[in-house]
Amino acid sequence: MEFHFDFVRRWRIWFAASGTLILIAILALAIRGLHYGIDFTGGTQLDLRFQHPTASAPIRAVLDSRRLGGSSIVFVGQGHREVLITTPAISETQRTQLLSSLRRRVGPFEAVSTSRVSSVIGQETERTALLAVLLATAGIILYITLRFEWRFALSAIIALIHDVLITVGLIALIHITLSQYFVMAVLTIFGYSVNDTIIIFDRIRENLNRQKRGEPLEDLVNRSLNQVLIRSINTSSTVLLALAAILIFGGATIKDFALTMLLGVFFGTYSSIFIASPLWLLWRKRQAAPAPRQRLA
Repeated sequence: MEFHFDFVRRWRIWFAASGTLILIAILALAIRGLHYGIDFTGGTQLDLRFQHPTASAPIRAVLDSRRLGGSSIVFVGQGHREVLITTPAISETQRTQLLSSLRRRVGPFEAVSTSRVSSVIGQETERTALLAVLLATAGIILYITLRFEWRFALSAIIALIHDVLITVGLIALIHITLSQYFVMAVLTIFGYSVNDTIIIFDRIRENLNRQKRGEPLEDLVNRSLNQVLIRSINTSSTVLLALAAILIFGGATIKDFALTMLLGVFFGTYSSIFIASPLWLLWRKRQAAPAPRQRLA
């Protein structure tokens, strides 16, 4: 089944919608900023060994009551008795109060160790994440340029920047705490968005090689988009449903990852159809148009 939607001739609507979202994202980043978590800022780590098996839910409830909602909880070994709790940097008094609350509301335990997670680790994580993003961008540009052409490559990169900027801006607006999972989500969005765009570009290239005589370029791009529309909808819907299930039923530590991915996959699908393809079309038509003749004096 093939649809016959006119995508590219309405490019002004799609660009205006994206421009509005990008403006909101930039304002959110400028006003609210990103809320860096322990992985970036450092904190305090508590190694506790409970006398009886416990779960993360009562520990999380105590942390939330102490306004330490961004903390991580990791169980060590089997039996759910030993747990590593990493909180934002807290004072000795706050640590004593936290341990007292845990002992009262969760159960008796032995404090194995207390250590401070250095912020240097967070700075290293940030540098590594930035390097990974830059290398991924360079690799994407090189791959698409070699496989297609430079206009396809730049259109894909602009769409990719569109996806990441809007996603990160909305995350700043919601004020989600950033962790190592956020870095993983952004890199996954890179791969997903580019993969969807490449599939569409591949169909456009195939149709260019079989272009009907006198067929406008707009009709060719529209035909290509309609041919892959069902595939894009089915793939994105499957991923979005899985992420929605994780967001609703998953643990607290993975919900932020799921929400970031949910936004990234949605906007990645949107940009592949409504941003990358019209961008390439406008660029191609502009460079193919003959230069205006100059009048002789």
